[in-house]
Amino acid sequence: MNSPAVVLILRLLHVLSGVFWVGSVLFFARFLLPTAAALGPAAGPVMNHLSQVRKVPQMLIGAGLISILSGLGLYWHDSLGFQGPWMRSPTGMTFATGGVLAIIAILIGLTVNRPTADRLGALMAEIQARGGPPTPEQAASMRALQGRLGSALRFVAGLLILATSAMAMARYLS
Repeated sequence: MNSPAVVLILRLLHVLSGVFWVGSVLFFARFLLPTAAALGPAAGPVMNHLSQVRKVPQMLIGAGLISILSGLGLYWHDSLGFQGPWMRSPTGMTFATGGVLAIIAILIGLTVNRPTADRLGALMAEIQARGGPPTPEQAASMRALQGRLGSALRFVAGLLILATSAMAMARYLS
């Protein structure tokens, strides 16, 4: 694990997967989900394609897991095997805080965002298959699911902004 090549590979995996994960979540939270909510059932085909064909939710979870696992490897390396003195340093504690925030974000993604997005996708497919406007019950369900997904996604985006900020600053704290 002390090989410079292994550390370089872990760092590349961590940064590249983290950039994809955080950037995608921010794009979804700020632009795509609000646009889909504004378009209502008309957004169904695009959202369904992103979810079912392009497998965006799986890609985001995969990128998050790669980022977290490679980050744990880097943390293990920098702390010399999770040694207390380094972990209690400002740098170690800031990296740990960022890591914990990222882990909370992926847990919310797995337990709230993903199931909610799946239910929303199924509902939109049902509306499309029916071939008309949604029933009042379907419209109410769609608004509720979009609201839940939007709130959870904004919360995850906030956590990931904080995690990324911690990672960016950690090495410069003493």
